[in-house]
Amino acid sequence: MKCIMLCTILLFTLLVHAQKFHFGAKLDASYSALDGKGVQNKYSPGFQAGGFFEYNITKHWAIQPELLYTWSQYKKSSDFMTYYNNYGRSSANEKIKLAYISIPLLVRFNLNKLISVMAGPQYSHLVFDDENLLKSGRQAFKNAAWSANLGAQVNLSSVGFYARYNRGLSDINNIDNRYEWKSDQIQVGVAVRIM
Repeated sequence: MKCIMLCTILLFTLLVHAQKFHFGAKLDASYSALDGKGVQNKYSPGFQAGGFFEYNITKHWAIQPELLYTWSQYKKSSDFMTYYNNYGRSSANEKIKLAYISIPLLVRFNLNKLISVMAGPQYSHLVFDDENLLKSGRQAFKNAAWSANLGAQVNLSSVGFYARYNRGLSDINNIDNRYEWKSDQIQVGVAVRIM
């Protein structure tokens, strides 16, 4: 009996707050570049997939945290050994592939029912790297990264189409502290509200 009452109260609470709280899935194509010495500053394709939660504070303001799997590709430049001759491998692969678990925390402003703008910080944790830039199996990239997001979204009922720019704030170069590597990412995707 207590379980039924608890479930009923929980369901009633969710229904009361249903217009304030929403969640869904999202998928986007991304183009990433790495700015720094020894790497090419050219955009390469990747993707992001995951989910989002949305809590509407007022008619116009909302908070939107997300949990995303981010896949990015970069390339080392031909002058990599010029900058990292003490640590680098001359036979290292040109292609670099990285995967992160990313957590953006966005503030969203709804201009009207159709258009929203959003901005906020993002924390990313490196979960996979496919690169052999350094000797002795050392990792060339730091495990943690902070960045900032700015974007807009067109809302059509329960589907949203968005574009964002993500600028790396952290130096992700784990080789030494002489040169910084910072990421840039352009994202274009779709978000589908489930509830």
